[in-house]
Amino acid sequence: MENTTYIALSQQMALHRQMDVIANNLANASTAGFKSERTMFGELLPPQTDAAGLPGGAARPSFVQQLGTLRDLRDGGLINTGNTLDLAIHGPGYFAVETPGGVRFTRDGNLHLNAQGQIVNAEGFPLLDESNRPISIRSGETRIEISRSGRVATESGEAGRIRVAQFENEQAMRSIGGTLYETDASPAAPNPKTEIRQGMVEGSNVQPILEISNMIEVMRRYQSAQLMAEGEHDRIRKAIDKLSHVG
Repeated sequence: MENTTYIALSQQMALHRQMDVIANNLANASTAGFKSERTMFGELLPPQTDAAGLPGGAARPSFVQQLGTLRDLRDGGLINTGNTLDLAIHGPGYFAVETPGGVRFTRDGNLHLNAQGQIVNAEGFPLLDESNRPISIRSGETRIEISRSGRVATESGEAGRIRVAQFENEQAMRSIGGTLYETDASPAAPNPKTEIRQGMVEGSNVQPILEISNMIEVMRRYQSAQLMAEGEHDRIRKAIDKLSHVG
């Protein structure tokens, strides 16, 4: 294949990945605590090669390569649910939950009590306190109050203080599906302005109209690359056809 075809294919591969990210954003437009993502691309130059009549540098085609994804860390809108155990973090930080793979972090505060009286998320993972222990509510206790500082109290007194973990480089946190993240980094000093809001959840920060506009643009660019590849194929086919009749 000619360089033109390779360039078109590299662009299509990058656009395919970008479409996957956009589709995932749209699928999570209603997921509590979800952060939208953007795909980052860069230029890929292969090693210099010599071509007949051309200096090495002039024979280097420019391809597209994916550098990774970038999360939009802006807060989603707060949704008032009136559910006592629904919680939203206002400001930087993540809830810590205990999973079979260890402690993981999330912004999704859609919580409930399990059969053991532990406060758990939708996947059944217990919410952890500042000592990394699950927070439990005694049987029969119905008045649960959670302060903006994370103190959980019932009619029997304090049940624990919710851990809100913060990290210097949130982009380095790895998504492991849904709204859960993992990281090897140590927590940073807590932000004194971060608050927990009871009876609310943080909505997704996905902007559906923007994502649909991006999807249309990606489709058009993909089609343009396809036309370029088809045009190059026709050019080569015609050239071979004419050369076969020479002499």
